[in-house]
Amino acid sequence: MSKSLGWKKLSEDVRRESILTGAMRCFFSKGFEKTSVQDIADAAGLTKGGIYFHFDSKEEIRDTLIRGFLNLDRFGFQDPEVLRLPAHLRLGEYLERLANRLAIEGNCSPRLFAEATADGGTMEDEIIAFYDSLEAVFSSTIEEGQKNGLLVATLSPSVLAKTILAVFDGLQIQSDISPTRRKLQTQGRDVLRSFFKNLLFVHRPDCQSDV
Repeated sequence: MSKSLGWKKLSEDVRRESILTGAMRCFFSKGFEKTSVQDIADAAGLTKGGIYFHFDSKEEIRDTLIRGFLNLDRFGFQDPEVLRLPAHLRLGEYLERLANRLAIEGNCSPRLFAEATADGGTMEDEIIAFYDSLEAVFSSTIEEGQKNGLLVATLSPSVLAKTILAVFDGLQIQSDISPTRRKLQTQGRDVLRSFFKNLLFVHRPDCQSDV
């Protein structure tokens, strides 16, 4: 978007979305602390006054972005086609949806979450609640898979859920900060698939499908 178009002629919703998208690009390319309001204005194609018309601060922009990511309904975990999958394949689908929807233009939000909570920011409780909800979904699915003999039962569902999410976040952050990001994203998904097949799946013919 160009300032020559005249940002005042655009609707408030369009301007607000431009600010959020521009801010996300800046946060991922420069980091939250090194991003200035002027950087966001330039990325959004607006003036600093246009930014402050919609948001009081850079922190409010970041928190607004994070709240959008934290809406669990946006991942579609309760979609009928997902719930019909056996537990071991459902876990893989959950992770695919997390990877695809916790991102914007190839950048992942877990790093933004970490930056937002590093100084005990106002979003900490909401982010913790989000991960608690994710853990509950994964844990109940793992428990179902263990009861059906599809997933190994050597560890508790809660421990496995925490481990899976920790591995997922670590791989996402690595891919986000690496200059070879696209390659690492592919490798990360291969690592997760190997993790599932070799450590979680009970090795029997009906458990060999790709996650």
